[in-house]
Amino acid sequence: MTTAPRSDDLDRAGARWRGRPRFARVGRVVPVAFVQIVGTLVAARITPAGPGGPPWTRSAAAVGVDPVVLGPLAVALLVAGVVVLPWRWRWPRSVLLLTLATTVGYAVVVSPRGPFVAALTMAMANAWLRGHRRTVAAAAVVAVAVLPTADVVLGRAPTIDLAAVGLCVAWVTVTIVVAELVRVRTERVAERRRARAEAERRRAGEERVRIARELHDSVAHSMSLITLQAGVALHLGAELPAPTRQALVNIRDSSRDALVELRTILGVLRSVDSDRRDGDGDGPDRSPVPGLERVPDLVERARAAGVAIELCVDGDLGSVQGTTGRSAFRIVQESVTNVMKHAPGHVARIEVTIGPDVVDLAVEDRPTPGAPTSSEGTVPAGLGTTGNGVIGMRERAAAVGGDLRVGPTTDGGWRVAARLPLATDGSVDSAGGAVDPADASEGGSA
Repeated sequence: MTTAPRSDDLDRAGARWRGRPRFARVGRVVPVAFVQIVGTLVAARITPAGPGGPPWTRSAAAVGVDPVVLGPLAVALLVAGVVVLPWRWRWPRSVLLLTLATTVGYAVVVSPRGPFVAALTMAMANAWLRGHRRTVAAAAVVAVAVLPTADVVLGRAPTIDLAAVGLCVAWVTVTIVVAELVRVRTERVAERRRARAEAERRRAGEERVRIARELHDSVAHSMSLITLQAGVALHLGAELPAPTRQALVNIRDSSRDALVELRTILGVLRSVDSDRRDGDGDGPDRSPVPGLERVPDLVERARAAGVAIELCVDGDLGSVQGTTGRSAFRIVQESVTNVMKHAPGHVARIEVTIGPDVVDLAVEDRPTPGAPTSSEGTVPAGLGTTGNGVIGMRERAAAVGGDLRVGPTTDGGWRVAARLPLATDGSVDSAGGAVDPADASEGGSA
């Protein structure tokens, strides 16, 4: 079976024909309709010429009468061949067969004269571009066999006119050759577009790696110093109070995890498996980016930092994987961070509800009794809902097809609520997971 190579790149209109501009579907048919209908009607009124006239008029002159008397059936066939052309992208073979039937029917009803094959020409070229070469070849054979011989078979002419046969063969040949040239040109244009798109994606990837490398170089050194100094303080400060030592432990562990995550994000962008960065198997979990299953660890760290926080989970956190899980964790993380930074005296509550199709998140803080309230809640004064943290959460929710709602509560706190779908289309990273675009752009929120 012979098909046109990469016909989907030539034109995907067969599957998305409704998305095509109306002019492309219908407007291009108007000139063809004008040539076929008007041209044929005008040609039908021309008196047949003598033996030296055009090939399609010689047989008529031989019998001495004008055979082209267009009745209602002939006009209907002439128009029907044009009417089906707007559907040529969705059903190319069906449209070709219909136009072939109307063209052959017209040649059977009356002695053909004029450009009555304009619709069939367009249908043949379209089917050839879509890769239906065998169908076009069969239609061409039928056209060459029937159109020049219809008058002889039906007794309207005494003999077959070889000039008419040659004209029909030339018409079919030119149609196929031109269609093939258009196909080759379209394929080359599509290939150039693919090459440009691939080059742009490659440059974008290199730029992301460069940004991640710069971020790593500028932050990793400071993170390493923080981890080292916290460890030294713990080693030398054996007499420190327990809360102080716990704070140092939290600083050391948090900075270490942030440094690991930062390095892992850089490795993901480089398409390198994260396990290759540490072959001894020691140290914290080196998954490229955290998922929703790490929310309990986040809560424990917040509690260790002095935040009163409650976690309510309905469902299995480990069942939320991929981009949705990462986006959900980042939203919860950013919300808890806002509580720690901007409302340290508030009590926070995290609610996670995992349904069959969506994940509902809610992080709400409220002032403790007797503590001063703030109209800004977890959002800095003067920032409202336009801060970078809120914008980042909105982008993460939108990236997976979800939505985010933020706003103050009646008791002086702040509420962040998100609904994320469980099934998302994410790009796959080298470690087998999907890379969150927001993680790449923000350096993993390390």
